[in-house]
Amino acid sequence: MKFERLHDGIADHDQTYALINRGYSADKRSAGQWFETTAEIYATFLNILPPLDFTADGFSMSEYATGTLTDAFVRHGGRFFYLSISRERSGDFTNAVCAFREHLAFAERKV
Repeated sequence: MKFERLHDGIADHDQTYALINRGYSADKRSAGQWFETTAEIYATFLNILPPLDFTADGFSMSEYATGTLTDAFVRHGGRFFYLSISRERSGDFTNAVCAFREHLAFAERKV
């Protein structure tokens, strides 16, 4: 999976909502797009709707953004992230989160 960071630093409330609402066409939204957000945003989205997937690592939204794309929120090392994922089968969330965590770990080793 290819990952694309949408925002440098930690996105605050307004930045997070602007990034999530960036558009719903293929030229605006694709699997693997991500940014760091806050614990408060993570909790807000967890409590909006029942999650489609829910693990200790995060959750995915039960409403799809477009086609097979849905928004996921991931915890990693005490930090919180938004991740756009393609969710066609039940294992897609777990696979995307594992790949994303590997991506973050690799990026952290490079620093």
